[in-house]
Amino acid sequence: MKTTNYFALGFRETIPILTGVIPFGAVMGTVSAEAHLTFFQTMFMNLFVFSGAAQLASIELMTKHAASVVVVATGLVINLRFLLYSAAVSPVVQRSSFLIKLLCAHSLTDQSYAVMSSHQDKLKTNAETLQFYFGTAACMFLSWQAGVIAGFIFGNFAPASWALDYAVPLSFLALVIPTLKNKKYITIAIFSSVVSILLHPLPYRTGLLGTAILSVGLAYLLSRKKANP
Repeated sequence: MKTTNYFALGFRETIPILTGVIPFGAVMGTVSAEAHLTFFQTMFMNLFVFSGAAQLASIELMTKHAASVVVVATGLVINLRFLLYSAAVSPVVQRSSFLIKLLCAHSLTDQSYAVMSSHQDKLKTNAETLQFYFGTAACMFLSWQAGVIAGFIFGNFAPASWALDYAVPLSFLALVIPTLKNKKYITIAIFSSVVSILLHPLPYRTGLLGTAILSVGLAYLLSRKKANP
């Protein structure tokens, strides 16, 4: 009986969304070079922060000579959504070593979490889920580093007419659609879409956090309603 390599499976299942990740990384590298960050500074941020949205916002604030506390606070606010991801992943790593928990926390991204959650029905144990997750995380980490390095060295190598900025949201859309398996999921997806548009003008991208909190609240209410007819 053939044994499934869940690490390889996770790595392989993440490849289709790299069309959004690599251009995003290239933009990050280009912005860093234009902001006169050195290659070492860029890669240090890339390795230490490992969050594209927070990195881009931080660099933008730094170029405007914002106070350090504002830069750090903005990055933290943007990354608050990872509290929700961490809460969902915590049962999987509950019995793991501190090192495994640390690696999971640092490597957690929107894409790796989305790929893992969309394949949850194929993963029967925590060990299988962890292997699969580390496969997705490795794929994301390598492609992100490669994209940023290419962007830093060569600039934004794709013509503006290609509009690759749209590849990022489209890659998320491709992950979300297969999960819309019933009316409850569809309702939450529509609700979060509308709320995210309404809250978009909020400063420091707090609209993203507000949308997540409200959407989780709606999901909780719908789940309770289903459990207590």
